[in-house]
Amino acid sequence: MNIILLAPPAAGKGTQAELLEKKYHLHHLSTGDLLRKSASREDDFGKKIKNILENGVLVSDEIIFQLLDNFMEENKNKNLLFDGFPRNIHQAKHLEKILNKKNDKLNFVFLLEVEKEILKKRITGRRCCKQCGSLYNINIESLKPKIESICDQCGGNLFQRSDDNEQSFETRYEEYLDKTSALIDYYQKKQLLYHIQADKSKEDVFQELSEIIEKERVL
Repeated sequence: MNIILLAPPAAGKGTQAELLEKKYHLHHLSTGDLLRKSASREDDFGKKIKNILENGVLVSDEIIFQLLDNFMEENKNKNLLFDGFPRNIHQAKHLEKILNKKNDKLNFVFLLEVEKEILKKRITGRRCCKQCGSLYNINIESLKPKIESICDQCGGNLFQRSDDNEQSFETRYEEYLDKTSALIDYYQKKQLLYHIQADKSKEDVFQELSEIIEKERVL
């Protein structure tokens, strides 16, 4: 079983990826993680990627494909969860080609949908503890710390990440829409796309994902 997760920033993709990975024994492929892992190596390819990341240069499809091909080779005959890939039609077709060579296929493409204003509140209100890493949100009542700017867990100071601001969110959101619209149409036509309303609790969202998977696996 192979799954793609598509979602705008702060839609809870990471949380759902973790839950799906655990329940269905999936191997999580995050292109961001693959890039960072490769950049930590001392070989020529690792140094090349490190240079790209440090200079903020756009990572080419060719490099992404090389990382993907290596990952797929290392995880033969395993259930995969794709997070942050594909980002365009060219990448989507490359993934299909690799899966076809292995007599495998893509089973589900889940699109997590949340209203823009809710996403903005999640991003701009997010706070993190400097000591233990616990997360809070000052815009969501149930996620506020008991004492302002103090972690409930360890008493450490809370801070806001530099990119958790409205301007950064607007940029990331527009980039997401620009990149994802074509993919949504592409997978819709292939009847692989499932729309998931993700403004609910993580438990409710995960239950909906699981119900779709279980239903389709029985058919």
